This record gives sequence, structure tokens and C-alpha cells, in this order.
Amino acid sequence: MKFRWILFVTAMSFFLPSVCPSVSGATERSDAIRLAKKAENGDAAARGTLAGMARAGDVWAEIVYGDLIARGKGTKPDPARALVWYRKAAEAGNPVAETNMGAAYYFGQGVSDDYVEAAGWFRKAARQRFPAAENWMGSLRAAGLGVRRDPSRAFFWYEKAARHGEPGGMTNLGEAYMEGVGTPRLPEKGVFWLRKAARLGDAEAEAMLGSAYKYGQGVPRSFSRAVDWFRKGARGGDAMAAYGLGICYARGQGVSSDPVRGYAWLTVAQAMSRTGSPTAGIIARERGYLKRRMTPEDLSRAEGLAGDLLRRFSLKSERLAG
Repeated sequence: MKFRWILFVTAMSFFLPSVCPSVSGATERSDAIRLAKKAENGDAAARGTLAGMARAGDVWAEIVYGDLIARGKGTKPDPARALVWYRKAAEAGNPVAETNMGAAYYFGQGVSDDYVEAAGWFRKAARQRFPAAENWMGSLRAAGLGVRRDPSRAFFWYEKAARHGEPGGMTNLGEAYMEGVGTPRLPEKGVFWLRKAARLGDAEAEAMLGSAYKYGQGVPRSFSRAVDWFRKGARGGDAMAAYGLGICYARGQGVSSDPVRGYAWLTVAQAMSRTGSPTAGIIARERGYLKRRMTPEDLSRAEGLAGDLLRRFSLKSERLAG
């Protein structure tokens, strides 16, 4: 199962659904977010007000102010200082803050990485039915990080997260059904959950649906439908979707054979992937193989197209490997 590689949960807290319990003495979350947005735009008064609310013990202000510090909005990023504010809110029982604490310990952001400590914080939030934390617990159980590896418990947490509306949980649940991890292999159910996640814009789910159609898993085999889903996932920033699209162009599967476009999309996939990851290795191998079969003229065209695509996706070309 795949982890969601984010800095902190509150890096997305402006868009979280209202799934958290109310906190006594806390301002409305929307008020804290409104002040944070003003602070991001350089409003010093709003930043001061938010900081004052956090110092006074307002839980949502603590979380949102910590988020500003973690992301370096208006100041240099300082994960350790942000963690002080997250911890205050977490100790008050806020599940968003508890999940942030788990993510901090998992990634070693502002604190030494500690999977056991991470699992403890995620568990606290998951017991409050916070979907992101439930999904994290599933991923930890699947990988055996900080807890005993247990595919059936991973499935249990993924299902909870999915049914509570977490797109990542839906994707992980769909993948579990597709691969038979912690549950009998049921591709049709896998596709059902992947579709739900894809409708919510989850690019990883879109990539998996592309693979499902390419290989006829849970759906009738269709290269053209595979290309459609790979393209959606690639535009959403998923490396494996861009890889799948590149391979389809290179091999003429669902589209006319076009090595130039194939190499361009593989280059985009390389830029999207984490350096040193297994995904990056797979992409680099296929990209290198295709490169050896191309003329210098075609390669030049492909690199130009890749540059255009990378600029469109706001990726930096210096991240490319090889």
C-alpha cells in the first residue's frame, strides 16, 4: 500500500471536511483559516491576531498558526517550532493535531523519526474516527511500521477511512481488493472503490484504474480507456499514471504509436517520482530503453515536449534524473 507523502496534515487543513468534534473554548476553524489566508498575503495584523489566539490556547488557532510556521508562510519554515503548536492542540484531544503529530514523527519533521510514537498519535486520532488517521493506521499496519504487520488490520482501517470519506482510504481499499491484501482478491470491488476515489480527484486511483483497464482486471480490457485514466492521473501529478501513459504512446496501445510523446511522458514521470524510489528506477529503465531506439532529431523533439509538459505541471527540470 502506498503512503501519502505530505509534510503535515494541516498543509491541507484549509480544505478538510468538518469531521472533527467541537472544542470547548475554541474559535471556529473557519475564523482561524480566514486569518491565516490574510497572513499568507502579508497581513501582519492578521498574523498577530492569529498568534495571539494561539498563545491564549485557542485550539484551531494553534493548529493553523503551526501550519503557517511549518510551511514558511511569512517566515522561514520551522517544523520544530510548528510542532510546539501542534502538540498543544493534540494534547487537548484535537484529531487533526494528533494526526499532524503522527506525521511529524513518521517523517522526522521537527523531531527525530519514531514510527512507534507516530503510530501512537495516529491511533489517538483514528479512535475519534478521523479519516486521515484511519488511513495512516492502515498504511502502518500494511508495512509493519511502529506496529505489528497485519494485512487484515490494514484492510480494517482502510475500510473505515474509505467509508468515512477519505479519498486515500478509498484508493488503498481499492488496491487491497485488487491485490487480495488482507481480504480475498475481488477486482470488481477494487474498481468500485477506485472509481469513488477518482471521482474525488485522487490521481493515484486514476492511475490504478488505467492499469485495471490495460490488463482487464475487474473491468473489460480496453487500452483506450486505460489511456484516458492514465492521462487524468498524469495531469493530477501521479508518476505511475504518467509512466503508464508514456508506455502506451511508446507501444501504440490505445493510441497511435508515438515514441516522441512516449519519451516525453516518461520524462515527466521521472520528474514526478521520488529520487531513489523503486518507481523512479522502473521509469528510468524504460526511459533509457526508449531513448536508445530514438534518432537524435526525435529525442530533441521529445525533450522539448517534455519541457513544455513540465512547465505546465510546474515541475522543475533540474529534478530529472539522467
